[in-house]
Amino acid sequence: MAGKAEQRIAEFIVETDADAIPAECYRAAREACFDCAGVMLAGVVEPHGRMIVDFASQEGGPGSCTVIGTAVRTSATMAALANGTLGHALDYDDMGGFGHPSVALLPSALAAGELADASGRDVLTAYILGFEVASQLFRASRYNQGERGFHSTAVFGTLGAVAAAARLLRLSPEQTIMALGIAGSMPSGVLQNFGTQTKPLHAGMIGRNGVMAATLARAGWLACDNIIESKVGWAAAYIGVGNYDTQAMVKDLGSVWTIQDTIVIKKYPCCGTNHSALDSLLALRREHRFQWDEVAEVEVTGLPDTSHVLLYPEPRYGFQGKFSLPYNVATALLDGRVDIDSFADERLARPELAQALSKVEVKVVSRWSPEYSPHPTETPVIVRLRDGRTLTRSTNRHTMHGTPTDPLSAEELRDKFRRNARLCLPAEEAERALATWWEIDAAARIRDALTGAARSRIGG
Repeated sequence: MAGKAEQRIAEFIVETDADAIPAECYRAAREACFDCAGVMLAGVVEPHGRMIVDFASQEGGPGSCTVIGTAVRTSATMAALANGTLGHALDYDDMGGFGHPSVALLPSALAAGELADASGRDVLTAYILGFEVASQLFRASRYNQGERGFHSTAVFGTLGAVAAAARLLRLSPEQTIMALGIAGSMPSGVLQNFGTQTKPLHAGMIGRNGVMAATLARAGWLACDNIIESKVGWAAAYIGVGNYDTQAMVKDLGSVWTIQDTIVIKKYPCCGTNHSALDSLLALRREHRFQWDEVAEVEVTGLPDTSHVLLYPEPRYGFQGKFSLPYNVATALLDGRVDIDSFADERLARPELAQALSKVEVKVVSRWSPEYSPHPTETPVIVRLRDGRTLTRSTNRHTMHGTPTDPLSAEELRDKFRRNARLCLPAEEAERALATWWEIDAAARIRDALTGAARSRIGG
């Protein structure tokens, strides 16, 4: 007999009436999927983006599912692998809930949606249900990825991805429990690969695994029916015994919706732990109009020793810079901005970068300090100028611009999509893609949105 938690999750996925989901959830999902589609398009032109497109095309062969921004149609699992990797290729996708939600959920939903000939509204519904499953699992857990070593996006997102695929493929509750059991053996992604091209692959594997688990379950593949409650199941293995409450994981499903209060749309294409410090430094730079050579020192405080933006104090290539707080601070000092071009390899060769890096000091909080937190709310910035002035600012990560309390405006969202899409598509096609994805809930067929509005010559 299936565990109570597994049974409740399956019922939530299969039986939730789409019209019973609050409108604000659909609004948040539409904006998140819009943003993620734009970031996927930008990922197509990255070196590892091109590699994963080629790999998916070769391994999957001709198929019925689309790799966004390309002419490639391949198998559902390979399309999800490629789209997830593309969406995380720049670390410019959204965050919140349990890690990086959209690159975990949307690729699985898109591939399953094409298999099922689903509408845009159907895909958004599945995305929301998958988000709530993963979010509630995370909320009922004490999980510090810096200490456990497994990427939280993969640990929780894999079950969210299979939930989205199960909904779209119309699995029964019994099949959905089997899909959850299969997926429980699939989470992966270790933190040491942050700052390499393998971190984006984490997201790709989540999408691939979600579709694969749901497809196998639909065919009759068997797995354990208590993958969450078992003493040697998914939660015990990945989260750790004593660090979760299986009853709390499911008690709010369908009654408390979290998506509208959780997703953060990124302003900078780098690890989100950099963002509050960047907001503070760039605001000080605009307000006081100082240049980098007028600065004696920049101090950033409040970082825990497990923070992954401390992995690369002196990055060797651009992608490592996305997980280097010193590099991001030095770049913001030099250029007054942090954007996609900030992480081009040639930027590391600038002679002034070494000088700017020498001005940056990151202070780590001891875990024995009363101020220690594995997830700090703020990382204050102190700028000491050569003329003797000291400037300070601290930005709350939970209320900074891009969070639900201070969301990006519609125009900011559209501008970000447009800049990203134009890296992959001609201007007219980028505008068509923007219009289609902005109203993705109105698309009669998700396939048309993928193949008609975002087609480039890549892979064709």
